[in-house]
Amino acid sequence: MDASTKQRLLQQEFEALCPCTGGVPWAPPELLIPASQAPEFLRRLAELDIALLYGVDLLELQPDHSVLVKDTRQFGKDRTLRLTEAARFVQSHLATSEAMLFSYDVSDDIPWSERASILREKPSLRAQLTSGNQVHVTVTGAAALQAAVDLVWHHVRLVQVSVVRGETLELTGDSGRYEQLEQTTAWIRDVLTGMPDGQFYLMGTMLPYTSPLPEDQWLLPSDLART
Repeated sequence: MDASTKQRLLQQEFEALCPCTGGVPWAPPELLIPASQAPEFLRRLAELDIALLYGVDLLELQPDHSVLVKDTRQFGKDRTLRLTEAARFVQSHLATSEAMLFSYDVSDDIPWSERASILREKPSLRAQLTSGNQVHVTVTGAAALQAAVDLVWHHVRLVQVSVVRGETLELTGDSGRYEQLEQTTAWIRDVLTGMPDGQFYLMGTMLPYTSPLPEDQWLLPSDLART
């Protein structure tokens, strides 16, 4: 699905829910919606593979239909965690906010060939890809954490992570995309405490994908993905 289609869907589904703001303008990539609809909006972003969320403004509607910004949250550098950070933040403010303004970036689905080129050419990865869509990456030390994040971001299902002359993490196909990322990064951090300069080997399979994504491919933990 291309970016314009994703944005059009969001506008069709959520524009009608926009609270009256007395003519205060908004335009993509921003969307102003009632706070009660914020969790559903974030789930829709996850489904459309829109994870580059930059910030959320908590708004209070004034009697003259203007808006007052009560709080703002900007999200961290790890793009794979932004939807989760936003969802946790939104949940904690649902009872005290009337409306929320989301800022985000919408992009086209990335085809297999382009993702393969990115993984091969990215200096921190230099991934090797086989004809069977297998992806192999070898990195040293803390770079393994970013490698895992980059692979998951580009829709690689991790199968195995190992450290040379050390342990191996076998990943099953039962866990969702977010849970795989969480399990893998936790394991790598644990290994790094004893082997900070260890050499890691990551293996996975590049998945074909088109949005809307199935729920197990959303970058949201299962408790936040449920309606």
